[in-house]
Amino acid sequence: MNYAKTSPKLYIWKNSRLYIGTSHMPFRQYTLAWSQLLVSIHGEIKIHLANGTEVTTRSCMIKAGSVVNESQINTRNAVIAIYYFNPISQDFLILQNQMINAWQGIFYKHPTEDNLVQQLRHILTESFSPNQTYQLCQAVIIQPHLRQTIIKAFDPRVIETLQNIRESFRDSKAVSDYASGVHLSESRLNKLFKDQIGIPITKYRLQLRLSVGIIRLAAGQTVTDAAYEAGFSSSAHFSTCFSEMIGVQPSSPFLKPPYVNAFISDDALKAAAPLAI
Repeated sequence: MNYAKTSPKLYIWKNSRLYIGTSHMPFRQYTLAWSQLLVSIHGEIKIHLANGTEVTTRSCMIKAGSVVNESQINTRNAVIAIYYFNPISQDFLILQNQMINAWQGIFYKHPTEDNLVQQLRHILTESFSPNQTYQLCQAVIIQPHLRQTIIKAFDPRVIETLQNIRESFRDSKAVSDYASGVHLSESRLNKLFKDQIGIPITKYRLQLRLSVGIIRLAAGQTVTDAAYEAGFSSSAHFSTCFSEMIGVQPSSPFLKPPYVNAFISDDALKAAAPLAI
């Protein structure tokens, strides 16, 4: 199918996102702040394995905190959709037991790959609300009989820290402040948080700010206004962090062709709303 006349789509929910592209996208080097599932809706992804061999696949899952580049994951001949996992869901943990391990933090071949590709094509070409799209994604990412599976219980102190970060991420609180709130030392909380979420507390807070910035950009704000309302000290800092963690400049998806059609859920808008006051 020719997607040239179709605009890319970006769905933003409170705890996850979905981007569906319409053209080939090189996979540049950067550190992932979200665990994500890459799916080729057209063409194939090439993955270089740890043993030096190469495989082709339609899907690839990457853990938050992984540093990836095109020599490892080549998407030059693929039209890519990216689903960003909720950091405290069981989805990534369930799938890592079903997909093939390429090397640490990187897996390939989703168990229902063909259905997943077809569903994402359907979402790209049809009109669905954010809530409908979320339900369609959930229906194919995790098989029905596994949806209630608990692979690992998240530490309540990590969950409380996540909530504390969400409530104060526009402020530059010290990690020691979050640690004292859950009665842990700074070093102990840092280790526990990274073990369970995949990235340090400071990077998680940064990607949360980026998420709010993305919501603001999608709502039509300038890069400068979006940066300020997301808690960045300057638009330059926002642009640098956006490029390092997303892979492109913030103006690229929203201000330059092919323009991204953004769809923001009510819960994501509500989560970002206090910053506009």
